[in-house]
Amino acid sequence: MRYRPYVLTVLFLGFAIVCGLFIEKTLGDKNKNYTCRIPGGSVEFDMIYISGGEFGMGSPENEPGREKDEGPVHRVNVDPFWIGKTEVTWEEYECYAFNIGLEPNADKIEAVTKPSPAYEPYDRGWGRGKLPAMGISWHAVKIYCEWLSKKTGHNYRLPTEAEWEFACRAGSSTPYSFGGNPGELEKYGWFEKNSGGKTNKVGLKLPNAFGLFDMHGNVWEICSDYYDENYYKTFKDVKIADNPKGPEEALDPVIRGGCWDDQPAELRSPSRKELPFEWWERDPQRPRGQWWLIDGQYVGFRIVRSADE
Repeated sequence: MRYRPYVLTVLFLGFAIVCGLFIEKTLGDKNKNYTCRIPGGSVEFDMIYISGGEFGMGSPENEPGREKDEGPVHRVNVDPFWIGKTEVTWEEYECYAFNIGLEPNADKIEAVTKPSPAYEPYDRGWGRGKLPAMGISWHAVKIYCEWLSKKTGHNYRLPTEAEWEFACRAGSSTPYSFGGNPGELEKYGWFEKNSGGKTNKVGLKLPNAFGLFDMHGNVWEICSDYYDENYYKTFKDVKIADNPKGPEEALDPVIRGGCWDDQPAELRSPSRKELPFEWWERDPQRPRGQWWLIDGQYVGFRIVRSADE
């Protein structure tokens, strides 16, 4: 009996450790990576902590493959945030869109709309599971983030263009996160040369220095910013741009990172373009539907969460 206090102390400490690990796994401690399980099912996703800081956004005029919308290089500061270790996969998106992967009656979130049916197989017959979700509109991915935020109690959203480039560069100032040699690209990303003409499962290539996979290639990634080819010029006289969020309004969002069908130049860290209208063009609805990009098998998305929420 005299050992009972010791036994109780050990049990209590063990319980506290298990609880602490559970909290870290599901909610995320400050300054740490974490795994979140979507409530009501078994699907999980990993978030990587990015400490933030200052970097040179854009590309110098002498960078091979550079486009005019990538300059001038300007100093930018971003606050700490978490970002998805991989692009959002079909198994994650289907929890929201079709209740696939959730227990019966597990998704009772009110005031969050669901996508309309796709006109063609939304996975193009390539498969789902751990492949990146693709062909989803800017509207749809923002609603997904709203749904995920309500499910988990944390504010998930799309990255700003500055956050995306900071995460992609992972401390580098070279055309790619791993350096300047496009001959090394096959180790890090899926593109025209090695993709087999389709998307591939996330996380199969080497990560960048922050531990992020597929920042180069696989699918273009939608950001929260509107696209303006002249936006960078507005920072010409700004010493440091603090957490820029893009122009106040324009037509379509910025997409980043290149895709499975692109040449190496489009997979560079500073490469950027506007979500093309032609990916909607074959939509038989008038006005065109707001959920699916009927020819948007080139684009997906990745989520972030601010560190101060």
